[in-house]
Amino acid sequence: MTTTTLTTDLSFDEYTRRQYRELTPDRLMERAMAVRPSGNYRYDGNSWAPLPYPGFAVVSMVEENPGNEGLADLLGKVATGLTERCPWGGSIYLLPADSYHQTVANTLSEKRFLDHILHAGLEGEYPGMVERVFGVIMPTGGTQPQPLAMKMIGLSIFGTALGVLGVFENAADYQRILHFRSGFYSDPGLAALDVRMTRPFIGHITLAYIEADLTGEQRQQLAASVHALNGQLKEAEPVFNLSSTGLRRYENLSAFRWKDGFPRYHF
Repeated sequence: MTTTTLTTDLSFDEYTRRQYRELTPDRLMERAMAVRPSGNYRYDGNSWAPLPYPGFAVVSMVEENPGNEGLADLLGKVATGLTERCPWGGSIYLLPADSYHQTVANTLSEKRFLDHILHAGLEGEYPGMVERVFGVIMPTGGTQPQPLAMKMIGLSIFGTALGVLGVFENAADYQRILHFRSGFYSDPGLAALDVRMTRPFIGHITLAYIEADLTGEQRQQLAASVHALNGQLKEAEPVFNLSSTGLRRYENLSAFRWKDGFPRYHF
């Protein structure tokens, strides 16, 4: 008999501790020593080309949410600072600023998307299914809800990527995210398509992917560079305001497209 490990979101205190812990020098070094190529982009010596990675996701784009003027530019400068400190051609791919986003709920990507959506002939129906689910998740922000304010606290190293982590100073804002995710992932219709929570919510905006095996010296330099850049971020104290989220379709991880008829949800 096989068992399925249930993934759950973290409590507010656990989540906040986790985010700050990922920015400590020891943790950055540990992460840098374990980082590996993502395989999502190819460098030909002159330019980058994205490799196929199709899917749907529920995301909040930085530039489509009011109150984020200047945030994409600031994050772009952080990304540029990374490659200036780590000038290893073909090793670090910087995402375009118009792709910066927070994933609120993963749905289906790559093989699971192909199996359950594309090859099943459901791509045209899927947005309507998601819209129906959005319609039954009642917002908890009151009659005049304020945007969720996520403070971006520092650059972190993931398994194959780098991104800026976020925390919520208002616990109720974090709970509004979890309320939405609980309603989304508990829908039987989506669950029948294998839409499920595969990881807890982690507030972050991905800025770059690692696309080469790094040497030991490069890994140490990466950790030191991220730590230095975090000093600059701390001074800026940027905030990502999230008023809404919505379904987006992507063919690769550089462009998340909205189409007419795709549903949106307002927190």
